[in-house]
Amino acid sequence: METGLKDKIALVTGSGSGIGKAIALALAKEGADVAINDVNLTAGEQTTSEIKALGRRSMAVLANVADAAEVNKMVNAIVKKWGGVDILVNNAGVTSHFLVEDMDKAEDWDRVVAVNLNGAFNCSKAVIPVMKKRGGGRIINTISYSGERMTMLGGASYTATKSGIWGLTRQLSFELGGYNITVNGISPGNIITPMLKSGTTPERRAAMKKWYPLGDMPTPEDVADAAVFLASDRARMITGVNLPVDGGITIPIAIGVDWETYIARHKEEHEQKKKKINSK
Repeated sequence: METGLKDKIALVTGSGSGIGKAIALALAKEGADVAINDVNLTAGEQTTSEIKALGRRSMAVLANVADAAEVNKMVNAIVKKWGGVDILVNNAGVTSHFLVEDMDKAEDWDRVVAVNLNGAFNCSKAVIPVMKKRGGGRIINTISYSGERMTMLGGASYTATKSGIWGLTRQLSFELGGYNITVNGISPGNIITPMLKSGTTPERRAAMKKWYPLGDMPTPEDVADAAVFLASDRARMITGVNLPVDGGITIPIAIGVDWETYIARHKEEHEQKKKKINSK
């Protein structure tokens, strides 16, 4: 499939690992030059090396997307070196696993809002003037099925920010349509990442797959395929949508976790945190 991505300039936040890294590599394979953003410079430079091995330009930029000044500095550096930004993927994100009654506002609420929601706003705001000058562009936001429903794995701060990003996506798609800038979201389900593997057993993952109508869980590469499509010329008339890449997990009403298990699991997370604090 011809994507029209050759020689486009992309910025992917949180792309040192996981979904962001998969998206960055997928865009590079289609001929894009990709700026890698992460708060872990070592991880970012590893992704950069892999992209350069594909024959495309890449740079690693250390920046906290929650800090507007750092974001502006990052975008200015990309524009100065490469001339612009055609594609922005707002992927950087963090989560908190606690119930609202157990949350620390600064750490479990404000931090998640700052990175997830404010980060998407900061990066979008920074690239809009650049994309307008270039005659168009693509903004792709990593949302989540929790943006429309809720999550059994994270907490209210995560769900609230993902709902907020979905709202930002809809509003921005209208604001920027006249400038030939599309704004869309991707909602992954539970993705098979190293983090998920480290926190579960093979037996647990096999049980989880039974929740999915397709009988399998999506990978970072599945999400990356969707991002490539939304960034491509083939998606020129698609804007303001939230594309699920979730193996059908949002079709059932429940995913095998009852209320008692949900509460117990989150309480256990909180107790583990207190033990760590007390042991210091």
